[in-house]
Amino acid sequence: MLVGLSAVSKAQTTGRVGINTTTPAATLDVVANTTDNARPDALLVPRLSRAQLAAKDAAYTTAQNGALTFVNTLDGSAAGKTVNVTATGFYYYDAPNSVWVAVGGGAAAPTQKYEAIKGTVTTTSAGAYTVAANDYLIVTTVAAGGATLTFPPLTAADAGRTVLVFNNNPSLAANTIVGPIGQLGNNQLRGRTLVWTGTNWVSIGL
Repeated sequence: MLVGLSAVSKAQTTGRVGINTTTPAATLDVVANTTDNARPDALLVPRLSRAQLAAKDAAYTTAQNGALTFVNTLDGSAAGKTVNVTATGFYYYDAPNSVWVAVGGGAAAPTQKYEAIKGTVTTTSAGAYTVAANDYLIVTTVAAGGATLTFPPLTAADAGRTVLVFNNNPSLAANTIVGPIGQLGNNQLRGRTLVWTGTNWVSIGL
């Protein structure tokens, strides 16, 4: 025990902690063990799925600014503080903006646009649906009557976001699209393309 305590004491000299070294050169200095090739050398940060990370939204505040984690599974949805979590990998917590940001490149994370996640298809049979951040193509399959699709206003930085709507309702009922300039209809087996200009949603399809 005395030997062990002595080693720990040396590794923590002047407020520095060393692993595999008794002379740490920084606040935390992890030195590789090059004599044991059966032992992996690395630093493991917490690993969570996107849904697990999102469930902890309230736990991350100003005190956690710069926290690092690794997202290993893309379950749940990209919303709230995990709105930028669209791929597995390392993320750090940006407290001033209350979001997780992908690590890499050194540049600010680009504003997420709907067209950046093409292939995300939402099929809804509900009578009313509000467009979500991960929607690119919305297909309606309402058994009786049409759907009322609401497009919420965005910010100027979101200019260019695009959402496609296709009416596949079994009945002849049209969908009602609320939010773009004017109130739009979307007939059976017809589609519409909605684009956010920075100030308004506009329709550029039938």
